[in-house]
Amino acid sequence: MIRRLLTCCALVPLAAVAQIQVFLFDGTNETQAGALVNIGSASPGDTLETRFHARNVGAGPVVFQTLSIAGSAFTISLTPLLPYTVAPGSFAEFRVDFNPTAIATYSATLLVNTINITLLGTVTPSATLTVGGSNTPLAAGAVVGFGSVLDGSSQLKIFALTNPSNATLTVNALTVSGTGFNGPIGAAAPIQLPSGQSVSFQIVFQPQNGQASQGTLVVGQRSFILTGQGLAPPLPAASIQFGSTAGTSAQQNNVSIPLAAASQVSGAGTLTMTFQPSVAGIADDAAVQFLSGPTRSASFTISAGGTTAMFGLQSSLAFQTGSTAGTIMFTLSLPNTPPQQSSLTIQSAPVMLDTASAVRRLNDLDVSITGLDNTYSTSQLAFTFYDSAGATIAPGVISVDATSSFHQYFFTSNQAGGQFALLATFPVAGDVNIIAAFDLQIINSVGATKIQKISF
Repeated sequence: MIRRLLTCCALVPLAAVAQIQVFLFDGTNETQAGALVNIGSASPGDTLETRFHARNVGAGPVVFQTLSIAGSAFTISLTPLLPYTVAPGSFAEFRVDFNPTAIATYSATLLVNTINITLLGTVTPSATLTVGGSNTPLAAGAVVGFGSVLDGSSQLKIFALTNPSNATLTVNALTVSGTGFNGPIGAAAPIQLPSGQSVSFQIVFQPQNGQASQGTLVVGQRSFILTGQGLAPPLPAASIQFGSTAGTSAQQNNVSIPLAAASQVSGAGTLTMTFQPSVAGIADDAAVQFLSGPTRSASFTISAGGTTAMFGLQSSLAFQTGSTAGTIMFTLSLPNTPPQQSSLTIQSAPVMLDTASAVRRLNDLDVSITGLDNTYSTSQLAFTFYDSAGATIAPGVISVDATSSFHQYFFTSNQAGGQFALLATFPVAGDVNIIAAFDLQIINSVGATKIQKISF
């Protein structure tokens, strides 16, 4: 009978032998877990993480199908999707968090397939850390954000250390590190905290580079993360200023960009111009442009401490008003600022005459005129000729309706805006040398322009 029993035992399949073993993993090395595992100690509110490996130590695959924990303050924080087949020599990792809320003794039962392991956790009394008047203690590793702060300015937060235990606690370390973070202010380790007592301290975030910063607050054995975002000061408000606000064609004006205050930072922007004619049928006037660089767009810079934008080495930029009535629109663009616009209206005006002269020929008199009509509406011309004594030469005033000719010029063949050159030839019966002077009146939609006795 004994021999038969032994024979049956020998025939138990090898696959029934347990192939999963549980190991503690510290990030580098594995240590086989016994039936009782002391995972260490944590302070109330802190979380202590323990990593485990469920390793297949057998020769064939094994199914990892059961993972559970029962006990206050213990939770499984990471687990593979079960059931999970573990290859020979491989493992599946899971993690357990110990998060005590009060000073007490804690235990839990961890079940891995059929393996039962008792976990023990202890609580180390420590001072609780709160911030900003809150009563909620910060857990180790918590992030304390200081928000966004302008470079050169500062943001202060007040922290409190409180002893919730029945005995005096000693805080042996209290340090702050990280670019832009200064402190602790108002307290220094070691700190003796009697039961129920608190001590406060301050940390200041003062960024200098307009970038994100991260620091560390160490309290005893625990660390907390400090974060803050530096912001470069904005450029001051800027405005568009004209050298002259009189909107007249065929002029050179200038534009500048004064600042509301001295700038704390350097920057750059653009000033662009567009033109909207008030003359029907005219789309633009190319003569409306800056006198240097690109014709309609100019770059400028702002220096730290500067009170006006600079176009290269100049504080203003010259531009031409063109030869067409309308509106010149300037648009100022700066980073992180809505575009700003200012306009200069070029008023409609009577014809402006630049030159007038006459040349005698054998039987003709040629009158040459150059001028500008920013309304493109020149119509009537009136010429009067005089002898050397100042007497009017017959037939007196010679009127010419030039509406059609000017319209043809301005709207068909013109590429010079409202500028024009006129040559009027008059046949002369008699001695052309008697004619010594002339005057001219020219009319457009705004009014009449007259020049008096041009001698030749």
